[in-house]
Amino acid sequence: MERRHRSVPVLHGARRNRRTDAPQESSTYRERGPVMKHVDVIVIGCGAAGLASAVSILEHSPGSQLLVLERASVRHRGGNTAWTSSFFRTTAEGDPSSDFVERMHSLSEGRTPSEHIDALALGCRQTIEWLSGTHDIRFVTDNTYFLTSKGPRLMPQGGGASIVEKLVQSAERLGAQFRYESKVIGLARLDEGWEVTIDGPDGAYDVRAAHVVVAAGGFEGSPDLRKRYLGPTAEAMRTIAPGGNYNDGACIELAVDNGAARGGQYDRFHGEPTDARSTRPEALVMAYPYGIVVDSHGRRFLDEGSDSPDNTFEELAYRIWRDAHQSAYLVADSRLLDIVGIDRAILTDRPPYTASTVAGLAERIDVPVDELEWTISRFNDACTTGEFDPHSCDGLGTQGVLPPKSNWARPLTEAPFLAWPLACVITFTFGGLATDASGRVLDTAGSAVPGLYAVGESAGIYYNTYPGATSVLRALNGGRLLGSTIAIIPTEDAAPQPLSSDRDRMSSHPA
Repeated sequence: MERRHRSVPVLHGARRNRRTDAPQESSTYRERGPVMKHVDVIVIGCGAAGLASAVSILEHSPGSQLLVLERASVRHRGGNTAWTSSFFRTTAEGDPSSDFVERMHSLSEGRTPSEHIDALALGCRQTIEWLSGTHDIRFVTDNTYFLTSKGPRLMPQGGGASIVEKLVQSAERLGAQFRYESKVIGLARLDEGWEVTIDGPDGAYDVRAAHVVVAAGGFEGSPDLRKRYLGPTAEAMRTIAPGGNYNDGACIELAVDNGAARGGQYDRFHGEPTDARSTRPEALVMAYPYGIVVDSHGRRFLDEGSDSPDNTFEELAYRIWRDAHQSAYLVADSRLLDIVGIDRAILTDRPPYTASTVAGLAERIDVPVDELEWTISRFNDACTTGEFDPHSCDGLGTQGVLPPKSNWARPLTEAPFLAWPLACVITFTFGGLATDASGRVLDTAGSAVPGLYAVGESAGIYYNTYPGATSVLRALNGGRLLGSTIAIIPTEDAAPQPLSSDRDRMSSHPA
């Protein structure tokens, strides 16, 4: 039988809309009526995972009473999704990239369950068609930060912010209730369903539901949990964007307290190298393969060119945090700025430090002059001859120096010399709840916990190294699949029972 697909509208070469300021409020927002004491479904989180879940559930079970809880205000809703460019590891048509399954297996060293990988690979195109065909999300192709990328990748036009805006509109149209500035502080398993305790603008209150969907991200926004699971030096680590600060892991811990098993690697996270001076979200510095990276003592501590940067940037960020104690520098000569396309690999709003000599640069970045001079001299002597090609692994490596540099090793000789200070910022954590491929949360015996689900970063599937451009995609795919997983007989259409602690706050939210 021939398999047929709807076409996905794609604009090739369109520039992404990178968010540098807070998300804007929806012009259509309104809180519809009082919160009821009993609903069919509570979805915790208003990012890609929570919104896709809410929309899919309401599509599969029309008339269901569904409540979406969001810790942030309307203006700041959407978590990490609202701030990301949201590249997808797919072809322009929406099919998984040729290395999709292999990379997810290999980067996790075989620890990510096959059922999760297969569900995502098989669902890529269906999810993109669902978003574009039903929810008016347009897709474009654009170049990534990495000069070695083999062509542009698919992404939603307008980035993750457009996902939040469009899916909120769909969820409201389907009848979802939204409550903002509402933090879940309690979760109790009942004989039938769950009781969720919510701390809202007017105090705490309880709502019961047959089904609870945890889609509240990881624990990257909690200094205490970062310290507990990643180590004491992680307590001071910054999140890559303001949306991550709301992801405090509280719902993960509450679910574990109710018998849920943990999934994913709790002592690993997805980090990215950014300009340590910048307060801008995603002030990325991805040009490191074309220079050297030194610590605060002026010494190299890793192979900057071990592989293409899309496969090494997370490890670089992790090593900056773990080995260089959050104080490292990309050092290069003036030829770095002549590389075609280098502007898309340097997204910081701060210019590099410059100097006409290595000694002068060392003084500007406050590293020992003699150490930096020695490091660069040793590196230059170890460089071999060959053709420099910044757009592919060129095999231009060093000989006789440790650590080696496997690609893009050319001497740093052309003044002015440049330096960017680097720090690791945390994007999301790997640890979450154990689930099956349909999103049902599992207990420690491997059985489904009745009525409890987890999607997106709250569901832990990543180990060792993050397979780039899969996080938002798997959140959306998991949410889409959840609609058919949760079989709902809608609650009788009775008059809502308002909670006295949840007064109408229309005056604080423009219509």
